[in-house]
Amino acid sequence: MTTPTATPQDPRQPETGPNYHYLGLPGARAILTNASEETYANLVTTLRADDGNGAIMCVHGGVGLGKTFAVNLHLDELAPNTTLRIKLSSAKIQALREALYKKLDLPAEAPANSTRCESMIRKALSDTPRVLVVDEAQWLDTRTFEFIRELWDDENTRLAVVLIGAETCYQKIKNRPALDSRILVWQRYKPLTPAEVLTTIPQYHPLWADVPADDVLWIDDLACHGNFRQNHLSPSRGHEPSAPPGL
Repeated sequence: MTTPTATPQDPRQPETGPNYHYLGLPGARAILTNASEETYANLVTTLRADDGNGAIMCVHGGVGLGKTFAVNLHLDELAPNTTLRIKLSSAKIQALREALYKKLDLPAEAPANSTRCESMIRKALSDTPRVLVVDEAQWLDTRTFEFIRELWDDENTRLAVVLIGAETCYQKIKNRPALDSRILVWQRYKPLTPAEVLTTIPQYHPLWADVPADDVLWIDDLACHGNFRQNHLSPSRGHEPSAPPGL
């Protein structure tokens, strides 16, 4: 499989599927940034590791930089039918068990007995190769992290794991040597550079298309700071209109 590429004249867009942009921003286009290209390559490495059984990778960085968007978009292509996406409302292991049980389409409600519940989850994960994506991983507690590691370690499961989290996620995993030693790929997301802003943002949304380059850089420096999610009202030179959709 070749790594996808894109240019400012040929932005990468999903042809089908959900709108993964923050708050479903109407008109926003999926742009393949340098970081997103790296994520694609890292996902290929992670999914193909161990003869296709999968490895563990961690994508971390500040909010609004496109981590979750890139992972979701690329997995729609790489593993469209085997990806389990989980974003927990609680850091506790019970929440992860229940979410996994539901995502795996197991019968009825998750058993209250933790041993039985985990046994059913492990059995389901041994039947088909899966990709487990856990978003906001910085909030997980020690036992929940360990459960993810145990699922991946189980010789009967065929599981790749993608942990997505804020900057603090990196140190939380580093503080857990058993999990840290099993991370095959680390990727840190950073804000777009000014050069990336100029090549990416005019293609990101129609309202940016005709904004002069010096104004794009000025708005970025004032309000957006290379961050796709920033969507502030920014003062413009001589008047105060709303800024185009955020970087």
